Amino acid sequence: MSEHAVPPGRLWWLAAGFGVWCITLVALYALHAIGCAFAWSAGSLRTGLVIVLLAGLLAIAALWLGMARAAPDPALGQPGAFLHTVVVWTLIAAFVTTLLTLGPSLLLATCV
Repeated sequence: MSEHAVPPGRLWWLAAGFGVWCITLVALYALHAIGCAFAWSAGSLRTGLVIVLLAGLLAIAALWLGMARAAPDPALGQPGAFLHTVVVWTLIAAFVTTLLTLGPSLLLATCV
């Protein structure tokens, strides 16, 4: 067997996109709670929520583009190429999930 094993540190890339999704979710809920508790205007609260959502989407997009542009490590052989492909598609899934699950929340009433 001439191929090297994939280093365990590279497996963290599988969780990177959904980690950003999780951070964005927590930040959106925290900002919403703070804005409602301090009676921010609907416009400024919604603007803040949009900025947090766009920051999360941009972070995932930056990871996605960086990973998609990078070539798989040839020293890792076929397992490395497979992991690279899976990470790219996981980042795409995280981007779509962030857009579909957190985007519609901006259309709801800000504070009830």
